Amino acid sequence: MKKILILLIISLSIFSCKKEFEDHNKVSEDIAYSTPQAYKGIVLGMTNEFATNSLYRIIHAPGFTARELGNMSTYETESQLIEGGPELTGVNSSLSGMWRNLLRNRGIAEKILNNIDQLSFPSNDAETAFENEKVAYKAYAKLMQAITTGYLSLYWEQVPTQNDTEGNAQFVSREEALRFSIDKLDEALSLITANNDAETYINGLVSYEFSIVDVIKAFKARYLIELGDYQEAYDAANDVDLSNRSVWSYDGGTITNPIYKNTIKPGASKRIRPLDSLGLMVGNHLPDSNDQRIPFYLTYTSEYDKSCLFPVDDPNGFWFTDSTPIPVYLPDEMKLIKAEAKARMGGSANLAEAVNLINEVRTQLPADDIFGVGAGLGPWTGNVTNQQEVLDEIYENYASELFLEGLRFPIHRRFYPNYLDGIDWNTTNRCSLERLNNFYPYPDQERSNNPNCPPDPAY
Repeated sequence: MKKILILLIISLSIFSCKKEFEDHNKVSEDIAYSTPQAYKGIVLGMTNEFATNSLYRIIHAPGFTARELGNMSTYETESQLIEGGPELTGVNSSLSGMWRNLLRNRGIAEKILNNIDQLSFPSNDAETAFENEKVAYKAYAKLMQAITTGYLSLYWEQVPTQNDTEGNAQFVSREEALRFSIDKLDEALSLITANNDAETYINGLVSYEFSIVDVIKAFKARYLIELGDYQEAYDAANDVDLSNRSVWSYDGGTITNPIYKNTIKPGASKRIRPLDSLGLMVGNHLPDSNDQRIPFYLTYTSEYDKSCLFPVDDPNGFWFTDSTPIPVYLPDEMKLIKAEAKARMGGSANLAEAVNLINEVRTQLPADDIFGVGAGLGPWTGNVTNQQEVLDEIYENYASELFLEGLRFPIHRRFYPNYLDGIDWNTTNRCSLERLNNFYPYPDQERSNNPNCPPDPAY
């Protein structure tokens, strides 16, 4: 029954964005969202759709833009991404796929929140949902609203914060959208911390390892540092329990690890490969050859990508089987957020604390990390009083630690906002660039259906 409900909700969410299917599915959708017993399947369907299709897109396009992935095909999608700049247009299927999938996930979350308060969840039957499950579903839906809107805000200059079935969604600045996401995270946290049963229930439903409270705090820290709210970001990251693991889980059958599925699984199209040396060989951030994060994430091959002849490897780490779980966030991201916050606030004491946090990340052994991600290096030997040197080292650890998390693109832009200024796209060797865009163009489908779609950025 659970699998039937998952397929029902995914099908409804796909077809509801096409007007010719809307009336055909209206009765079934009304029934699903008005039935308390259906919400377990709805939430699982939303989760699995995000953890497979959306997460793959989050890794795919930004992975090319920030030199984590190499192009192994002659397809236009990957070729446009590897060209970047003005060559990347709204027709690109990877961008349109990411946009569409994130809006689809958010749309399910919105439907949960629009319907669930009108329902009474029975509490006298162990086979049906309890009233505390309503709280759990509401909190998780708000979390998914925040996550989907947040990812959109990392890649596009302006985004809608709410779906519109008539194609008239209003766009706001990415800063406003990130504030919206933070508000939803705060609302989710208020709901879940007031009901221990709801917290326990949603943690067990989403994955075999999941802590919704820590996920909320981690994403809040991520959005706050992106906004430049340094003390608030530090406090949010500091409040995350780094001993708890939260993962997107896969059964290896109907729910498959998306990177494994599209790279090294037998029969995969193999259009992408991670770049050797974590892609940091491009530009000025070559990693230490003794960094144990490299063999954690990569398995050496003798292949080269087709666009720039970069050496490529096979993925290891979180992507080496059909059922390998993928972290929702990594604990060391929180340490690096704290380090970045302190470094940007400046002053000798803050810089010293930032370096201490850098060294916690650099010297950690794989065996001492809950996910096995450890650099195993010595302490940093740079100038602790030089703010830019400290920030450069923080960036390099972000890039190595959070490989293929979809985050290097926005992090590089945050650390080096002027990197593409003055680039002559007609003469520059694009293979020498470590970031290829500032923001993405809007998908053609959005532009053709929504009169509120903003102009594309310059690149």
